[in-house]
Amino acid sequence: MARRAKTAKTEGITDGPISPTLFKLAWPIVFGMFLQTIYNVTDTFWLGRVGDHAVAAISVSFPVIILFISIGAGLTIAGTALVAQYIGAENRKKANFIASQTAGSVCAVAILLAIIGYFLSPHIIALLGPEPDVFADASAYLRTWFLGIPFIFGFLVFQNLVKGYGDTITPMKLMLVSVVANIALDPFLIFGWGPFPELGVQGAAVATVLTRGLASLLGASLLLTGVLGLKVTPKNMIPDLQTTKTIMIIGVPAAGEISMKAVGMMIMTATVAAFGTPTLAAFGVGNRFTSMVFLPSMGLGQATTAMVGQNLGANKEDRAEKATYVASGVALSLLTLFGLLSFVFSDTVAGIFLPGQEDALLLTSQYISLIAFSFGFLGVMNVACGAFRGAGRTVTSMTFAVLSMVGLRVPLAYLLSNHTVLAADGLWWGVSIANTLGGIGAFWWFTRGRWKTRIIEEESTATGPSPSEEADEYRGWRRDAPRSEPVGTYDRE
Repeated sequence: MARRAKTAKTEGITDGPISPTLFKLAWPIVFGMFLQTIYNVTDTFWLGRVGDHAVAAISVSFPVIILFISIGAGLTIAGTALVAQYIGAENRKKANFIASQTAGSVCAVAILLAIIGYFLSPHIIALLGPEPDVFADASAYLRTWFLGIPFIFGFLVFQNLVKGYGDTITPMKLMLVSVVANIALDPFLIFGWGPFPELGVQGAAVATVLTRGLASLLGASLLLTGVLGLKVTPKNMIPDLQTTKTIMIIGVPAAGEISMKAVGMMIMTATVAAFGTPTLAAFGVGNRFTSMVFLPSMGLGQATTAMVGQNLGANKEDRAEKATYVASGVALSLLTLFGLLSFVFSDTVAGIFLPGQEDALLLTSQYISLIAFSFGFLGVMNVACGAFRGAGRTVTSMTFAVLSMVGLRVPLAYLLSNHTVLAADGLWWGVSIANTLGGIGAFWWFTRGRWKTRIIEEESTATGPSPSEEADEYRGWRRDAPRSEPVGTYDRE
């Protein structure tokens, strides 16, 4: 196929200085994650004025929502890796085809989940065992949320596809629009201000669906018109069996990684809860604080995904490796510094969240102090897993995430807290040791270099088909075309 000239985005990623490019890619992602935090806090803020039962209703629904979002996020991560590698290979048409196939597959899954979730919502909530006054609100909230899954998944598709292309600013802008709209709309729908009906808890879900719908429709218009450089076409959204299989092979482990993190957190919460309310409060406050601390490394991890994907696509394995080393060094240095500051000011941080609650304040301070020096290692793991995802090695990324969150953290926390003199401190030591070993293990595996192979198919000829043949060539992975590795075997490390 005649290859197009590099875009400005690709040139910045596959050529030139690495550090400025990583920063340019990472900071909009970090800000976007911060906006997502504001999004969640807004709902809690307004519903807190309705009553504790309203806050409890969305709290009960939250693990279910995270579990289902992991499905959409995982499938779109497959699109990120494939689009990035095709853009790096300067094969825009294949990138557009993969983007269209990803959008089509995720939309089909979203519609199916919306139908199933709408009818099963009351039964799912019942399994979680809330009080009767919480059950009705939680069911209504979750049912409404499920109806909006096509919009919510649609925005995930847009975010991850254009990130693979190298554009992290546009998703941030659309997230900002969505957050501002949610802040404005929430009280009107929750309390029935003006001409709006008073919907209570369900109003927060309606606001989420409407504002995510706005962002999703804006993103869809940008992809359908191709103004960002990546174009989705309706005819190429019709699922192709072989391409869909490839997306699933990459996407299902990524979905498993996200969902297993949620499961690991739920198990860890149950382990901590056995030590009483002050300990559980310390765990909750400490996690909220550390989630903010880790935002830079999460941004660097996603930036690394784009860098590794495009450079592997461009056959620049050494540059992909160097970018990951640079990002790992920045994450280690920055989060170690944050850890040192957190250690020094742990009492101050705890006092901000738990003023006057001496037992919980002391436990929170101990939690932050004991895990502070593992921050840098967890940052390195975020970057290494981002590199694995960019290379399409989502099984590897999932393995280290599950190993750290479930295989190490939960058993260590349980053993050290229940079978040593450490007592509650053993919980925090378990988290710290798991973070450290997870970061070391992921980085060691990265240095082995087993990830340095493209997952995209090679061109069989120097010149491609005529425009009339384009749809046939790009509808799927041609069985007769040579590949860098057979689809379905590239993650068997």
